[in-house]
Amino acid sequence: MSDITLQEMPVLADGGRHEGQLVLADGQLVAVFTWVTPEETAGGHGCAGGWFLEAGFGPCSGLISTTPPVLATLDEAVVWVRTRLVNGPS
Repeated sequence: MSDITLQEMPVLADGGRHEGQLVLADGQLVAVFTWVTPEETAGGHGCAGGWFLEAGFGPCSGLISTTPPVLATLDEAVVWVRTRLVNGPS
């Protein structure tokens, strides 16, 4: 199983600065998540905001026909990454 580490990094996205997290698997960048507000997620219709996948690399790329995930916690983001590392893109 890969060693997953998070590194805090501000991200300039959608015209503003967002709290961001680089996700590394065994020291290699596999994903970038940014914190989005409820207004930025589905127009704020009952959403609490969360961690949005800005970019995925390797097995975390290729999301394609779907909207990238917005996950409630960083723990959920790590689980999402681990699943892709084991099963590949879905």
